[in-house]
Amino acid sequence: MTSARVAAEGRRSATLRAPQESTREGLRSRLRLVDRTAPERRRIGLIAGVFGVVVVLFAIAAAQTLIISEQAHIDRVNNRIAEAETRAELLRVELAQLQSPQNITTAATTKLGMIPSPTPVYLQPKTTDDARAGETPPAPTPKAVPKATATNVAPKTTPTTVAKATTPTTVVKR
Repeated sequence: MTSARVAAEGRRSATLRAPQESTREGLRSRLRLVDRTAPERRRIGLIAGVFGVVVVLFAIAAAQTLIISEQAHIDRVNNRIAEAETRAELLRVELAQLQSPQNITTAATTKLGMIPSPTPVYLQPKTTDDARAGETPPAPTPKAVPKATATNVAPKTTPTTVAKATTPTTVVKR
């Protein structure tokens, strides 16, 4: 280092070590009081802002979770509706098959023992049928029925007549 530099450094350090009164007054006049709460307010505002963002993100996540669970419930209900509609369609088809004339004829002949008529009879409505449709039928007359007692037991009945055949039978003569 050069001697001029060393001398300047020495003077500066001496000035700093023993400041004069006039220098202190000059420095104080240039200094101003700094409000310490301003940086703290900024820091508190920043922390509050970050906390608010985190709360908003959690609220969004909770809302998304709720939406997803409700959508799953809606999907389950829609699946049940689709299954019910499919089942209803199958039942409609089955009902149509059961109500078909062929099925009714088959059930009447096999299960009920009915015999189809060779010539169908068609009913023709009369002109007075509509007028009588609104009438109420007369009330049936009650019949006196004796009460059964231990001594008065009804005998078992057996049919005395045989039902006539509804279709003619052919007898082959030889």
